[in-house]
Amino acid sequence: MQLKTVKKYSGLLGVLGFVCAIAVTASLSAVVIAAQSDGEISSHLVNIISDGQSWQYISTSPTVGATLRESGVILGPKDITYPARSKRLYPNMTIRVVRVTQQTITYTEPIAYKTETKFNMYGSAGRTVLQEGQRGEKEITKTITYRDGIAHQSKIVSAKVTKKPVMKVVSITKEALLASRSGMNIKSIKMAATAYDPGPRSCGPYANGRTATGMKAGKGVVAVDPRFIKLGTKLYVVGYGYCIAGDTGGAIKGNRIDLGFNTYREAVQFGRRTVTVFILN
Repeated sequence: MQLKTVKKYSGLLGVLGFVCAIAVTASLSAVVIAAQSDGEISSHLVNIISDGQSWQYISTSPTVGATLRESGVILGPKDITYPARSKRLYPNMTIRVVRVTQQTITYTEPIAYKTETKFNMYGSAGRTVLQEGQRGEKEITKTITYRDGIAHQSKIVSAKVTKKPVMKVVSITKEALLASRSGMNIKSIKMAATAYDPGPRSCGPYANGRTATGMKAGKGVVAVDPRFIKLGTKLYVVGYGYCIAGDTGGAIKGNRIDLGFNTYREAVQFGRRTVTVFILN
């Protein structure tokens, strides 16, 4: 006998209804069985789902990819099939096609500016803004991958700073600092300061980015001798800013303080110097 390929029964099934659908499916299966028993060709009845439609198809091809080509489904280079295109057919297999497209977009994202506080030991103007801060801008190019029209994944392919942020610079006097902490017992001391970053060059090969108290190491966290300054104490270090005593160190003894920075470069630039430290609580 001769076997004619049957395509897209979905329209027929929609007209005839559920009972006819069972009859058509049974008929298709009978055709396949008859064809195989005659020994003329090898064929399989499969279910295809693609582009929002589903239908049954009798395929004489051995694999998923070949069956889709035979049935008229054209695949794009990034499209995905379940099962994979190389998989061999088996009776009543369901083949699903997922259309994959990509879109590249470019947009601008603001960069926040930082604030540097300079301590004016002898000034009388309180808190003065020496330089207003300005936000910077960053141009980001992102690729978005869609599966059947739904966003599945996004990946940043490039990011470049188009406008550098301008740091805000504020001058504060001792009187202004004391006024902002009114009601608190504030004292100041001179300390020998060094600097470190969370990485292995400062903290050794087993550095994990955490301090002795479990805080995230970096700018705003400093190491002290707990016998000299209690851990958890809030401080203001002239030339560094507000911080908290949240770390210790083997070489940090007595009147020494180790100031945390986010990068090794910043720590090296700070170097070693004598600083005035205000103990805020």
